[in-house]
Amino acid sequence: MKSLIIIIVAILVLGFPVSYYLSSEDIEITVTKTERINQGEDSKYLVYTENETFENTDSWLYLKFDSSDLYGQMKADQTYKVKVAGWRWKFFSSYRNIVVLEE
Repeated sequence: MKSLIIIIVAILVLGFPVSYYLSSEDIEITVTKTERINQGEDSKYLVYTENETFENTDSWLYLKFDSSDLYGQMKADQTYKVKVAGWRWKFFSSYRNIVVLEE
């Protein structure tokens, strides 16, 4: 019984990062607006497009630590090639994360 619990916990702990990494997709977006949202002491950047809203946050899994720099580079009415990861869960206000940005 103890080993079953360990296996279940291991699947949950390792399964999420693996599925997050495998969820990545290369797409093209045209930015309509960007916004910084404060959440207590933390903040995140939202990137609005015609079809979907994305977040731009640092990601240990993708070794992305330059979300502030990317946010400063994004301009409205510009088209970018991006790699996004994650899922859009409206109930949790969760957005796909932009992990790579190319002009």
